[in-house]
Amino acid sequence: MFDRITFATQNKLDGNNPIDLGHLAECMIFYKSTYVIASQGILKQLIKYFGVDGLIELLDSNVLHIIYTESMVGVSTNTEGSRQFYDVVEMSSPQHLYQDVLRKQIVEVTGKAGKGRRLANKIQDKIKVTNHDHSILDGTRHSILNQQYIQTAANLVLNSKLNGSVDLSGLRFQTEKQDRGIVVSTNTNFLILNQVYHKFVPATHSSLTPASILAEVLDLEKELCFASNNVSEIAASQISSTLAKNKFDYIFEQSYKTEEKINNFSDFALDNAQKLRDAVNNKKITAKDVIQIIEKSHKFKSWLTKKSPESDLIKEYYAEVTKETVADKLPGKTARFSVFTGLGLAADATLTGGLGTVAGLSLGALDTFYLDKLLSGWKPNQFIDDQLLPVINKKT
Repeated sequence: MFDRITFATQNKLDGNNPIDLGHLAECMIFYKSTYVIASQGILKQLIKYFGVDGLIELLDSNVLHIIYTESMVGVSTNTEGSRQFYDVVEMSSPQHLYQDVLRKQIVEVTGKAGKGRRLANKIQDKIKVTNHDHSILDGTRHSILNQQYIQTAANLVLNSKLNGSVDLSGLRFQTEKQDRGIVVSTNTNFLILNQVYHKFVPATHSSLTPASILAEVLDLEKELCFASNNVSEIAASQISSTLAKNKFDYIFEQSYKTEEKINNFSDFALDNAQKLRDAVNNKKITAKDVIQIIEKSHKFKSWLTKKSPESDLIKEYYAEVTKETVADKLPGKTARFSVFTGLGLAADATLTGGLGTVAGLSLGALDTFYLDKLLSGWKPNQFIDDQLLPVINKKT
């Protein structure tokens, strides 16, 4: 644990603050390498907060790796009469080309064209550029069209977004592939659910729809695909964490054809950690302060990654790293981790006498890829962001 972690968009509807910088700072303190899957918004946010020189310092130390995606993925909705058809799509645009975006954003942040271009030249080769793997779309469609999986996923998404305040025990959410796209059949009254949802999330921010549920399924597949390729852990929102646990339970149930429920994750909390995240987000400490704490953590990280994840051990590490820094006097908080135990793998080996049980089964290609990574030693532990919408404040 604490070797690598992958960090992605947390707030899709606030272009100015698509990620929680405080949570990112905590990741870079705990983990040897933090991978950020960056959209235009994330790239600009990082440049604005850390500055180009600060980012270069983090990139050169290998504590931070930025992977800029020139393409985007999302859920499309086509309405024909009273029916709606959904699909997952990948989009690209000439306005999203990396070098042009980088220069434009640095010029906007610095306010100086010449300086912006020089700084862009200085950092551009230190950021990796990619597009989304097409397997993400195929894998998402397979997950959406699996009735057992999507029924559970829809329930988990709505329960998380509604903070468990609505009884969803009778929820029905089914999907069907038709020529024009995917049709959702549900008994969910979204008008009533949104009356509850908008009590704590403004209607101007978002509403609950079938597409919003499918989008969470897509986002999970995207996060898992990048994390598995990086062989890294995951900086997960509460919704993604819940969906990920359901995803791995589903994979293991399918792999050895049993309805037995096996808990593949063990959660633990780190008490009395300093509120570094809140201090960063409330601008009580600067980016320079954060970088100094990260630099101090370097000499302890090799030791931490070789230890079993235990609350007391992590508390000791965090206290040592933040001692005699601006974070030392911050009030306490609780940080949550979810550790992959792999009990499903163990059960698979016990029941079948081996782990080669995926051939010919109903797993899709992407799920099979995840399972292969798990069998090769990937441990998708999670550093959990408990807040539903960390950068949104309701306005009345």
